Amino acid sequence: MPPSPPSPPCPRALVIGIDGGTFDVIDPLVAQGRLPHIGKLLGQSARAVTDCTWPAHTAPGWSTFVSASRPGGHGIYQFHDTQDPGYGARVTRSADLGRTSAWDWLAAQGRTLGLVNIPMSHPPAELPGYQVTWPLERTLRHCRPPSLLRELAAAKAHFQSDLATMFRGDMAYLEEAERNVEARVRSVRHLMTTRPTDVVMVVLTEADRVGHHYWHFGEPDHPGHLPAPEGSGWDAAVPRIYQAVDRAVGELLELADEDTSVVLVSDHGLGTGRHALALHMLLEEAGLLATAPGERPEEGAASWFAGAGRHVDFRRTRVYMPVPGSYGLNVNVRGRQLRGCVAPRERERVMEETAGLLAGLTGPDGRRVFRAVVPREEAYPGPHCGRAPDLLLLPDDESVLPVCDVGGEVWRPSPQTGLHRHRGMWAHRSPRIRPGRLPGTVALTDTMPTLLADLGASWPPDVHGAPVHDVLAGVDVPPPDPRLATVRAAAGPAGTAAAEIPAGTEDAYTSERLREMGYL
Repeated sequence: MPPSPPSPPCPRALVIGIDGGTFDVIDPLVAQGRLPHIGKLLGQSARAVTDCTWPAHTAPGWSTFVSASRPGGHGIYQFHDTQDPGYGARVTRSADLGRTSAWDWLAAQGRTLGLVNIPMSHPPAELPGYQVTWPLERTLRHCRPPSLLRELAAAKAHFQSDLATMFRGDMAYLEEAERNVEARVRSVRHLMTTRPTDVVMVVLTEADRVGHHYWHFGEPDHPGHLPAPEGSGWDAAVPRIYQAVDRAVGELLELADEDTSVVLVSDHGLGTGRHALALHMLLEEAGLLATAPGERPEEGAASWFAGAGRHVDFRRTRVYMPVPGSYGLNVNVRGRQLRGCVAPRERERVMEETAGLLAGLTGPDGRRVFRAVVPREEAYPGPHCGRAPDLLLLPDDESVLPVCDVGGEVWRPSPQTGLHRHRGMWAHRSPRIRPGRLPGTVALTDTMPTLLADLGASWPPDVHGAPVHDVLAGVDVPPPDPRLATVRAAAGPAGTAAAEIPAGTEDAYTSERLREMGYL
């Protein structure tokens, strides 16, 4: 009998991202015995609630994790550019990360990488190992090497990109989401066994997607609560998707050993979503924004600047929300924006007027909506502050979603019944990590340097993060290496399956998918 082929080497590190992952959901399910694999991993790990980004959003969240830097240090604030001078919908891509990342640092120190489905990673970069990126556009060129999709398909281990599998209004999505988790893990298992690398990271996005659209079924006091149809399972949708993630975690842990550093991390949390605040309508009532009749936005402006038979008239608008979900406002400055009407010397005064309007705002529940309205220089200090919106709205009531709608009531039900939260989750298991739950919170920026220190790898000195020394057991932490601040892998080509999208042009397919998800 021929000998069995040797098992592939286990990675030195395995990072599992849960988009929208939160201990608020995980801890009760672990206590009930419904997440056995995650529960066992947490019991062996250092773990803590994380302070994530403002806004609590996928784009800045994962960019912060991989760069150990806050948004002012990396420049990613949303899925779209928040300072497009023509009010357009330019999609953010991996090359927009305004600094080097952990993948550059690890590659420069001789580590190979397997990166799968990490938001804001498209197009793929020239890194050692393999990548299946997270495109915000229709494309078949989201892998490196380019033959990877064909290889996965031949192995019956292919999965569709996250954009193609987002919620589209059909409540049968729950079963689809469970299948998507299985497919993603099937791909990762194939890649880890056929293309071993030192470090593997995969992000599972489905808990976020399901939480956004099924939260109200499982929360009886939710203002949008509906009884789930008999046999649908929608009232248990959130536990079900976490159980699917738990099975995925169990499968992935089979490909690790006791020496593998395992990290479980989220970009933000998730909780109840109750109300939407139509900021443009509020600004129009205050005389800070103007609309005009017309079904379409002004030339070059994004689709979200029109609706209900009206569009934003930028020549008469002083303040606007540049991108839905950005929790930010721009002053329409003359010479900076294409149709700017505010003199540069008046920018500060308009910002003060806007902050005064919003500072005392209360919602339908009588709660204060924003705890602060701060200028970007205060919110996002760093070299990429200029990419941020002029004003950041810091939520006091995180069950309120600011939206860009033009027309209708200022207050309406949130299109997403589960909304992002500033607090996320982190767990780290390793022979060199002291297990146990930490009091207080850990900054998301500190989680990657902790992993690097565990691996004996360095990072540049110009990041915001630092290792969580309290959990490192006898680790000889290497000093920061200034050379890593400038070493960066070249970005690969982007593109759609049909043709390149001209710069500044809105991709209708992308916008429609994000709109169906409730992001636009």
